Amino acid sequence: MKKGILYIVFVIVSGWSMVQAQVDPRLADDLFKTTNYLDAIPQYKKLLKVDPTNGKYLFNLALCYLKTEIDRGKAVYYLEKLGKLKKKDKEYYFYLAEAYTHRYEYDKSIAALKEYKKAPGKYAEKVESLIFGYELAKELYENPIPVTFENLGEKINSEYPDYYPFVSKDEKILVFTSRRKESKGGKEFDGYYPSDIFMTKFNGFSFSPAKPVTSLNTSYDEQCVSLSDDGQHMFIYFDNIENAGDIYESKKSGANYARKKKIKEGVNTKAVETASSLSADGNTLFFASMKPGGKGGLDLFMTRKLPDGSWAESQPINSINTEGNEDFPFLSDDGKTLYFASNGYPGLGGYDVYKTEWDQKTNNWKSPQNLGYPLNSSYDDKVIQFSDDMKHAYLTAVRPEGYGDRDIYRVTLEEVEKKPALFIFNVKDGTTSAPVKDGFIIIFDKNDEIVGEYKASPNGSFTVILQPGTYSLEIEAPGYKLGTQTLKVSEFDSDKGMNMKTFTLGK
Repeated sequence: MKKGILYIVFVIVSGWSMVQAQVDPRLADDLFKTTNYLDAIPQYKKLLKVDPTNGKYLFNLALCYLKTEIDRGKAVYYLEKLGKLKKKDKEYYFYLAEAYTHRYEYDKSIAALKEYKKAPGKYAEKVESLIFGYELAKELYENPIPVTFENLGEKINSEYPDYYPFVSKDEKILVFTSRRKESKGGKEFDGYYPSDIFMTKFNGFSFSPAKPVTSLNTSYDEQCVSLSDDGQHMFIYFDNIENAGDIYESKKSGANYARKKKIKEGVNTKAVETASSLSADGNTLFFASMKPGGKGGLDLFMTRKLPDGSWAESQPINSINTEGNEDFPFLSDDGKTLYFASNGYPGLGGYDVYKTEWDQKTNNWKSPQNLGYPLNSSYDDKVIQFSDDMKHAYLTAVRPEGYGDRDIYRVTLEEVEKKPALFIFNVKDGTTSAPVKDGFIIIFDKNDEIVGEYKASPNGSFTVILQPGTYSLEIEAPGYKLGTQTLKVSEFDSDKGMNMKTFTLGK
């Protein structure tokens, strides 16, 4: 009996030793120290299977989730388990507060920060401003903007980070950045691949498969940081061994973009420049930089084009800049509304996107307004691009229906009315091509509900106004067989003015 017990103990100990040997704590810690949080996650999970109450493993795994964009809300599970242990990291409640924001549980975030104040750590100076910010975030979250999110699907998105979407105003060109495996470079220190620029086209119904812009991509990091309204001019962030973050530009050349060229005057410095955009008239350039002259961190600057075509010395926009970071400035085509990202104003967490308008009376920018939830989220939201009719917008989001990490979404703003399309239908005899002047058309939507019934005008034509969608038409006329047609109305049809369609009937 004693031998049996000893044998069981031996097996258990041996099994535990084998498992421990397969999972080396040093590997997880090394990945964590080098900020490869993505690959550290599975390693810490393995370690916790062996030692489920190890405070260090629980804390580091939670931080890994908070520092990636897979699912930051998962950090709550591991931090709450850590909270049941007697010994906790000094910054425990600070990170617990952050973790709760990714579940939009702002009351719990505030409660955690109040606990943190009792024994504050290195982030003590941030507590009061964070509590104020979380109170505002709660208000934004509880009063969402009516929008609908559409994931652009596997033709565009991947299991890797897909982000920074920029579209031409007519929505026919979409350019974005991705850190997917197809990148020209190998995996980087953080567990991701280098960033490359991809492009897709939209025909009003669907997007073409995204393809890399080979003329711009290298084995280093390229990111599209803005696109002109007509899609003919692209600005690119480029980072390599020689340049620690500079802005380049590229012009459309046929179906592709020409090789990028570094902006020499007025923009790039020895400091890091991250993003820039051009005004609709091409005479003003906005950009973000860490150079002196702002208020700290990344700040917004602007410069104007000189008569010789070069850029003048830039000026900081300190009526907008904060001690935090401001990034991705974009001036709308009205010339007076500026969109930008910031983590220096109260918001839903991390970066939010704001807008400000130019006040001609004060000759300055008005107080920035948060675009609200869910256009902004608890993650870092930096870019939003609106279509010409302001009915749709493109942004990056981490959502349950995503493909894993950040994805590109097309958002429909429900409060903005859709622009209908005007159609002129003509019905002709299928044999003689003569006009059929006494016809009748019934239009059904995709649910077979009648949208409208139309009688031909004296000249035999029909004037019809339709919203984007797919419709079925039944065409009747005395002496002719019933005709049926499927009509797809694109979101681009409203921009064409008058859309002409001709149908034929047989006897």
